[in-house]
Amino acid sequence: MSRLASAWRDLRIVGRALWVNVALFLCLLLAGAALMRVFGCYPEASFLELVVDTFHMSHLERVVEPGDGAVPSLLTFVVPLLAVAILGEGALRVARVYLQRGERREEWDRMVAETFSKHTVICGVGELGRAVFQRLIAVDLNAELVLVDTHPGVLAELGHSGPNVSHLQGDMTVLETLKAAQCQEARLIILASGNDAFNLEAGFKALQLNAEAEIWIRLYRSGLASVMDLRTKPNVHFFSPYERAAEALVEHVASPGRDPHSS
Repeated sequence: MSRLASAWRDLRIVGRALWVNVALFLCLLLAGAALMRVFGCYPEASFLELVVDTFHMSHLERVVEPGDGAVPSLLTFVVPLLAVAILGEGALRVARVYLQRGERREEWDRMVAETFSKHTVICGVGELGRAVFQRLIAVDLNAELVLVDTHPGVLAELGHSGPNVSHLQGDMTVLETLKAAQCQEARLIILASGNDAFNLEAGFKALQLNAEAEIWIRLYRSGLASVMDLRTKPNVHFFSPYERAAEALVEHVASPGRDPHSS
C-alpha cells in the first residue's frame, strides 16, 4: 500500500472516529440558533445567520454588544465551553489512539477494520488459517484482510505488519466480533478453526450479517453439513482439508504412466 493510500486510510479512520463529535457540535450550533430565535434575539436575522453567529461564538469571534440581551450573553459564555468539550474530547481520543497505535494495537485494528469493504475475513488463524493468509497475500500483497483469533500477537507471528491487514482478538462465534470484522461488508469469509461446532455457528451468524458473501466453512466431519440448512445456500461452501489432500495425493500417485515411487 502506497504512502498516499495509507494516509487516506488513516484520514478515513479519523473521520469515522470523530463523526459523533462533529454531529454533536452541529447540534450545538442549531440549538444556539434555535434559542436565539425562540427568545426573539436579532429578529431581522435569518435562522442561517443565527447558526453562523453561534459558530463564531464557539471560537470566541462573536462579541456580544450592549443591548443584545441575556440569551446571547449567556451563549457567548456557554457555547465555547461546550465546543471545546465536544471537539476536544474527540481530538484527544483519536490522537491518543493514533500516536499510540503500536501499544493500543487492538483498538487501532478495530478502527482499521471499519474502513474495509469487499475484503476477506479469516476466522481461526491456526495452521490452515495461516496457510490461507500466506497464499492470499502472495496473490495480492495489498489485499485487505481481517484475521479473527483469540490469541494475541498473530500478525507478529505471521511476520506481517502491512496497513491492509487487521487482527481482531476475539471469539469468532460472537456476533459482535463478526460485526467488528466487518463481515457485513466482506466479499469472502473463511471459517478455518479446528472446531466444527465453532465454524458452523460462526458461519450461520456470518450468513445472517451478509447473505451475499462467499462463505467457506472447514469441517472435519463433512456429514455435519447435511444437517444444516446452510447447505441450501449457493454461496456457502464446506470443505475438509484432509479430503482435498487425499484427493490430490491419489490423483498424483495414480496418474497413468507415473512411477508411484518417484518423488
